[in-house]
Amino acid sequence: MKVKNPPSGRSEVPRFRLLPEPSDRHRYAGGGICTPEHLAACIAAANSGDIEQLCLVGRDIMERNWDIGGAMEQRVDALTGCQWSVQPGDDRPASKLAAEKFSEALLAAGKLNGYDTFYDFCAHAMNAVVMPFAPAAIVWGEGGTLEGFRNLDPWNFTLRDGFTPRLITDEFPTGMPEELQTNGFVFHSLRKKSDPVRQGHIRALAWLHVFQNWPIKDLMSFIERFGMPFVVAKVDQNAWDNERSVLHQLIRNFGPSGGGVFTKSTELELLQAANTGSDNVYFRALEFARNAIYTLIVGQLASSSDSSGMSNGDAQTAVRQDILEADARALESTILAQVAAPWTRFQFGDRAAVPELRFAVEPPENLGEFATVVNTLSQAGFKADAAELSERFGIKLRYEPPAQPAPYGNALAMADKSDKSDRSDKKELAAAAEEWLKPLADEVDKLADDDDMTDAEFGRRLAALAAGKCSGPTKKLEKFMEERIYDAIAGGAVKR
Repeated sequence: MKVKNPPSGRSEVPRFRLLPEPSDRHRYAGGGICTPEHLAACIAAANSGDIEQLCLVGRDIMERNWDIGGAMEQRVDALTGCQWSVQPGDDRPASKLAAEKFSEALLAAGKLNGYDTFYDFCAHAMNAVVMPFAPAAIVWGEGGTLEGFRNLDPWNFTLRDGFTPRLITDEFPTGMPEELQTNGFVFHSLRKKSDPVRQGHIRALAWLHVFQNWPIKDLMSFIERFGMPFVVAKVDQNAWDNERSVLHQLIRNFGPSGGGVFTKSTELELLQAANTGSDNVYFRALEFARNAIYTLIVGQLASSSDSSGMSNGDAQTAVRQDILEADARALESTILAQVAAPWTRFQFGDRAAVPELRFAVEPPENLGEFATVVNTLSQAGFKADAAELSERFGIKLRYEPPAQPAPYGNALAMADKSDKSDRSDKKELAAAAEEWLKPLADEVDKLADDDDMTDAEFGRRLAALAAGKCSGPTKKLEKFMEERIYDAIAGGAVKR
């Protein structure tokens, strides 16, 4: 790797450009098969600050191990799929303007000039789950504008002479001086430690990769031995002496299943292992390594039936919520200190506070549970505001009190209890009843008080009274009852 316009330290805004070369492919080709001896040597070298070989091991296992690759895809996609926003550092107008401009700069970075975009950088930064750190160069433009990012690999850096990663290039074979790297690089790590060579899960994952790789090799040998038919040819001594090569060729023509040629006096027996059924030891070792990898990277097992716990077995929740939030907070902190801070200083000086990046990683609200709470409060007498409910549920709501059924009799029901107790209704009913029943009452009084009335006259008048011929007019009563019936029908209280 070469550096165009190497930094000299005279300008606060670094304008150098990194130029990868085809020769880097051979220089960082890797160590081939990861054996326990090779891994132990890489870890020992990394502990002294030479992280190149250990990081190359990390690259190889992320490329070759399908469990590690799958778990990393889930964890990366969980964060990069979230929406993000930029918030002002304080309430000053310049700070609000800085937040708007920084958001625009992140969105535009690398889109039309061939550099890595902000999305590319976020996905690359998640390699810090495995690697000790995930580095990237910041591509600054004229006047400190953000043009994009150049994602780099950790094996391009060294920690031999300190605790700050230093870039190794043709111009700086022992590492670029720290003062020349200021404001020019981003180093993201998930959990910072006093010694950065021990950051990331690379050590645990590398050993799990070794433990998973060897059972696969033995499993393939087991399948070859016990899973394929074996052709055996037993011949007499004459055929053995004269036609052995012909028989060998004949057996080879059967294909890759294997075979053998023996004399009739030779006996060969293939002994099977004790555990060759569903609990085969190789499958159990592979399953153990796979479960350990997924638990280490995404915090739970891969299958939804086994992922009970923090995510409650939700197959859609591939990464535990607490891990997702921790990833977001770590990346926000890195952007704030290593990108937003120098950008604000270049663009606004001391007139604005550093804008803050925020990922929307909060889980969605369970509207079913919220509706249950609202209903419980409503039954207790606490009514929720319709405008606030409309905002929470995302639909326009208006409150209408539920219709209360009124009591009903044999033929009709009153619309509301309060109407029956209304004084005007009582007076109207009393007047109608008096008009109807007063003549009847007067006739009863006369029959009771007239002692000179003959028995025949008393019987005739009593029969007329029983026939209803003595009652008064009923127009007022009929009108009153008709109005009440109409009110009951309008209220839906008539029993049908």
